[in-house]
Amino acid sequence: MTSHANNFPLTKDERQAMRDHIVWLSQQLETARAQAAMKTEFMRRLVDFEDLAHAVSEEIRQVAYAILIHDTHIEQESWNRK
Repeated sequence: MTSHANNFPLTKDERQAMRDHIVWLSQQLETARAQAAMKTEFMRRLVDFEDLAHAVSEEIRQVAYAILIHDTHIEQESWNRK
């Protein structure tokens, strides 16, 4: 099996542009992960009666719970695809 890199060598500028893009994508991924973790923690607090659940309506708790379940299903599906 031959490598495509041998057939199409990158210039120094192209390699640097790819590195910069990889770094940017990594930063975006970490930002998205942090935001998802904050959202999940907030939703958990909304359904926990020892925390915020007493301060919101049943409708809000149901929506928060549904979001938590939906996110869990998406995560499980992504792991099953690997």
